[in-house]
Amino acid sequence: MKPYYEHAGITIYHGDCLEVLPTLEAGSVDITVTSPPYNTLPDDHKPSGIHGKRKTGVNKWIARAANGYADSKPEGLYQAWLAHVVAECARVSKGLVWVNHKVRYRNKQAVHPVRFLPFPIYAEVIWDRRGSMALNCKRYAPSHEALWAFGEPHWWNDSLNTLLSVWPLPFDRDDNDHPCAFPVEIAKRPIESSCPPGGLVLDPFLGSGTTLVAAKLCNRRAIGIELEEKYCEMAARRLQQEVFQWTR
Repeated sequence: MKPYYEHAGITIYHGDCLEVLPTLEAGSVDITVTSPPYNTLPDDHKPSGIHGKRKTGVNKWIARAANGYADSKPEGLYQAWLAHVVAECARVSKGLVWVNHKVRYRNKQAVHPVRFLPFPIYAEVIWDRRGSMALNCKRYAPSHEALWAFGEPHWWNDSLNTLLSVWPLPFDRDDNDHPCAFPVEIAKRPIESSCPPGGLVLDPFLGSGTTLVAAKLCNRRAIGIELEEKYCEMAARRLQQEVFQWTR
């Protein structure tokens, strides 16, 4: 498959990750760092909860999310699909597969990602987002997500163990036009910890390109795969402006 974008150790593929991943050889990347769709984005512009408390105007995030990308699968299908993707990432990765996800609630019960991602867990990190966007969920407002490192490391930087396992990092939905972009630091720390210098990082859900930006800031190479062409363009532009500092 011809790359959508390729420059200075960064490659972006525009396509379905389950079509692109099988074209990669086993063990051809060092690690995976990704934040997959959560199967939670709204499919219309009707706000609720904390979003519904705005008295005027259109809620910016709700509008962005409703037009973001397809993120509404039957739950059983979603779980099987994501497990398949993570298994493919494990096949092509020499080391760890880092997945950023969260507990979601269906039919009044929590659905924990590790219940449907049946892979050995090497490490768990709790991301304290320092706030919640769901204050109407009839339970303690969720203010955390997590990163699970599946598999075994082929390289580990012991000097970063002092980071501890709870990371208080604020979440900013307005840093770019992607509805669910995560902080660069969330990708940067796993890369520095478990990918050797000059190594190759994979992200099968590229989004706005955060993992690729983090990889270049850490002097690593990276491959990103993205289904939506508008996000491929966003990621390429972001790399040029924030990392390579040149524009088209």
